Amino acid sequence: MTNIDEIYDLFTWDNTYTPEEYSRREQQGLELAKGAKYLFPFLQPFLPNRKSKSVWEPCAKVIADRSDEELAPYLSFLFEWLQDLNWPGSEIILNRLAAMPKDLTEETLKYSKSRAEKEQDEMWLVWLREFESRQSGNNC
Repeated sequence: MTNIDEIYDLFTWDNTYTPEEYSRREQQGLELAKGAKYLFPFLQPFLPNRKSKSVWEPCAKVIADRSDEELAPYLSFLFEWLQDLNWPGSEIILNRLAAMPKDLTEETLKYSKSRAEKEQDEMWLVWLREFESRQSGNNC
């Protein structure tokens, strides 16, 4: 069984690590994460008393490495990650979603656009349009 706390510890960036040390730790965490059955712990986790966003990029890498079928139940959460492309890992998620077949993402995209419009979240709408543009480019 995968220990999510150990993975988070390996993913947490700390300025006491050299880039090489952090890269090694991240790789260890990515290897451990391959054994995780569920992806929910990798969806922008909030870690009390830690630098939560420091784990988001490696968590996005874990997600991006999964199959379309494994990602399908989590699509609404993945589209939420596109609310701000300044968030760590958002570009990874954007590219992974854009690589998925349109028929798999179509309904969740419609829902996300509707929600963004209702919430008047203009930046999210911008990134959802960017997603559509990238997906169109990948599926030609």
